[in-house]
Amino acid sequence: MKNKDLETELFVESLYKLQRKIVTSVLTCKLERDTHVPDLMTRMRILPGVAVVGQKDKVDRFSDGDTKLQVSIKFLPRTEDIYKNLKYLSKMIRKLPGVLTVSVDEYNKRRITSKGKKIVF
Repeated sequence: MKNKDLETELFVESLYKLQRKIVTSVLTCKLERDTHVPDLMTRMRILPGVAVVGQKDKVDRFSDGDTKLQVSIKFLPRTEDIYKNLKYLSKMIRKLPGVLTVSVDEYNKRRITSKGKKIVF
């Protein structure tokens, strides 16, 4: 009887647990001049799989019109492949209005590169 209860408990627990752990990534977004940052961050928060979006640093606005925003994003990865997860997330963010490029700075608190170069989408 105990063995059956244990099996039932494990089955029920597996229904409620996430299949993958939430990961944290730090991204730097290059934005158009007139992009409203709070609205952009709200749009990031409603993307599929995104749990938390927070601003890492103040918005850098340059004299030539460029704007740089660094954000920390916690999201639920779709696969085990780090590059595919980052590509999927970055492509979704890049499609948002006002975003020109997205570069990846960190993945789970570790600096990340691809073939020695910064990952930019």
